Amino acid sequence: MASDNASDSKGVFHPEEIAVHLNNVFNQSVYNAWLNGKKYSEFSQLDAWSKVYAVDVEDQVGAKAHALLPFSPVQLPDGMGLRQVSDHDDPTTVLVPIEATASVVFGALDVSTISSVPTYSLEQNAHSVSAGEKGHMLRLEKLPTGDDTIDSLDVLMIVPLDQLDDYDEISMPLEQAESLISQVIELMSRKNVPDTSNDMVNLNPIQ
Repeated sequence: MASDNASDSKGVFHPEEIAVHLNNVFNQSVYNAWLNGKKYSEFSQLDAWSKVYAVDVEDQVGAKAHALLPFSPVQLPDGMGLRQVSDHDDPTTVLVPIEATASVVFGALDVSTISSVPTYSLEQNAHSVSAGEKGHMLRLEKLPTGDDTIDSLDVLMIVPLDQLDDYDEISMPLEQAESLISQVIELMSRKNVPDTSNDMVNLNPIQ
């Protein structure tokens, strides 16, 4: 039996709608952390939102290879969604990020003036053609060869919630979890509850 009390009416929301709000709030919180880091020139607080993913180095030819990322990193200025890339077996070997087009510039320089530190650039994976395939890749250059080659990498990055499955581990500051939920509840509460009252007018009044 339907109740006439307005307080008994409850909004019903689809799980996908909740997920969209949660992802937006998550991304905004990460962006706010970046803004705060930019203000004080200290971005270490972003590490609390980050998780390490181990990825294999594939198809190495000479000093070049690539690695496929399991998720797309969150979009932040200066590529800050991807925090660090290092040798899995030797964490002290940290790869240097470069722009995808930088190799063209480096090619015109005297090789003796270029650092020998391995580099990576983030780009869309051209080999990804269908749903479920890894959509981003690291293009690796100046890798060591022979017995000293790098077989796998540890990639520290921030992943948007909409990239994760229901049971994937989420990295965030401990105190932020309750705040995110509260923000989503506030956003959802602003949505008007559907009007379920019968406002139909009798189209055939008694003459």
